[in-house]
Amino acid sequence: MLKQIAVIGMSGWLLGSAFTTAAEPGKAVGSFTFDSTTAPLAYAVEARVEGLFDSSKQDTLVVLTDKPLGTTAPGDDIDLSLRARKGEIAALTLRIDGAKLVNVSVFHKGLAGKILLPGAWFDYKAAKPGIGTLKLAPRDFDGKKYGTSVEFAATAAPKPAPVAAPAPVAAAPKPAPSAPAPAPVKAAPVEAPKPPPPAVLVKLLMDKDEAGALEVIKLGVDPNGKDQYGVPMLSWAVMMCQPKVVKALVDKKADVNYQRAPGLTMLAEAGACPEAAKILKAAGAK
Repeated sequence: MLKQIAVIGMSGWLLGSAFTTAAEPGKAVGSFTFDSTTAPLAYAVEARVEGLFDSSKQDTLVVLTDKPLGTTAPGDDIDLSLRARKGEIAALTLRIDGAKLVNVSVFHKGLAGKILLPGAWFDYKAAKPGIGTLKLAPRDFDGKKYGTSVEFAATAAPKPAPVAAPAPVAAAPKPAPSAPAPAPVKAAPVEAPKPPPPAVLVKLLMDKDEAGALEVIKLGVDPNGKDQYGVPMLSWAVMMCQPKVVKALVDKKADVNYQRAPGLTMLAEAGACPEAAKILKAAGAK
């Protein structure tokens, strides 16, 4: 009897340690839905990025798409969102800290920017960060219903092809003797530098360049500025979970009660970033 128990126990351990999925390396098997639309998920790549909560560590990004990423880098949310908005691609991006799913970014046709869903909503199981399963029973967020069921076996994203060196430029011919120089013209007054456009801040936020983002805010970027799709700078800072940038924008009188869509408040967007939520609440966000 004891021998039978030992055999059963050993078999269970072997099954638990040999986690496999139906997906082949670099592939995904499943789909995700938004409202009545279902997008198949067929590709899976992964990359290492700076840790969201500890910059001395690295998180894993797993990007699941219906079409190959091509030249889009796994962490390039701007390019991914622009392509998704036009219907060129649909994607889920999983941010994983160790063995914990922190959040899932959703990109789909017609969406301005991205939707950031808390990792706690999902049933995530994996032998290691890039190989596993992800499930979400249909759930309402931002006026839409999201759900997914997918198995994936991500492989490292291919490195971009090296840029060819420019061809040598032929030496320019010597100029002909010039006429006498005209009398000096009085210099026009130097104009004050214009504040940087919101797109500069968005790019820095996407690159996780906190120091650069704070410097751009000091240079006078409009705290209530929006990107080309109408997404405010504060929303970007919250979505990218950059509390120091959120605080800097709030101090510059950014609108903490702006709603990108009915019910999609700044506090709702901060669901996956508790530090940002505290700053917004202290500033009177509702």
